[in-house]
Amino acid sequence: MSILAINTVGAGSSIAVIDYDGNCFVERNSANNSHAESFFQILNTLFDKHNYSYDKIDHLAVIVGPGSFTGIRVGISTAQGINLATNKPLYGVSALEAQAYAISLLCTNSKKNIKAIIEDDQKFYTQLFDFNLLPLSNPAVVSELQPETHCITYMDCSLPKLDASHAGLLVRYRLKNKQKLNGVEALYLNEPQYMKSLPIA
Repeated sequence: MSILAINTVGAGSSIAVIDYDGNCFVERNSANNSHAESFFQILNTLFDKHNYSYDKIDHLAVIVGPGSFTGIRVGISTAQGINLATNKPLYGVSALEAQAYAISLLCTNSKKNIKAIIEDDQKFYTQLFDFNLLPLSNPAVVSELQPETHCITYMDCSLPKLDASHAGLLVRYRLKNKQKLNGVEALYLNEPQYMKSLPIA
């Protein structure tokens, strides 16, 4: 199976193709918050470099949050547009799931649970997974972290910077292991500041 994966939830964007052998090809744009302007330029570069096209893609994946409110919307709407044009199955992956998957690759000899932690401003998004990457809790926002002794976190390993390839590889893992895959629903754990100030009708 081959997978096209999209990540626009951070300051920069990344798009990845996971080929039939599990090889990853990634293109990134590090410019802050230029997701909409640069997306198809990045995608065309990725396809041109590696001789790929929509016809060679079997599945689509998009990171649905948590992260930048605008970035989440751009990623999801673009993925849904590609889904409509190509009729390829589309799955939503949270950034917390993607981090848990990356941790599991680095700690293969451990069978401890994995606690994904993403820092954002002065808060943390967290979620607990078992070592088969099945969720043991819902995503949550906390203002401070408690010491962790019974699970693995990114602080226990040299975690690389996450990009779209981790979402694509996680979808590949879930498909191969016949695990449930999520639909596409934005994961906003915090309302944007300007929405909080809007009057309630």
